[in-house]
Amino acid sequence: MSNIVHEGISRHRLEQNPLEKKFAEEWNKKAPLTLGYLLCGQDRHFHDYTQRDAEVAATIIQWLGSPVGESFVRDVLEGESE
Repeated sequence: MSNIVHEGISRHRLEQNPLEKKFAEEWNKKAPLTLGYLLCGQDRHFHDYTQRDAEVAATIIQWLGSPVGESFVRDVLEGESE
């Protein structure tokens, strides 16, 4: 897994969007172990993943820091009280 890069497809947005950058940077630190764990399902062993898996996951994590992604998170959290 050492050759895997945990960056999303919209890296060009990071300099203009500080929250996206924070999400992307934090994911980049945690992804090498976390992504394998998330993909293992019910199995207790870590799952191998591809560069494409890593890119998709990083894109989604970065998106959570975007204005639209942040709105999505806010809607989910506000819906908890319903």
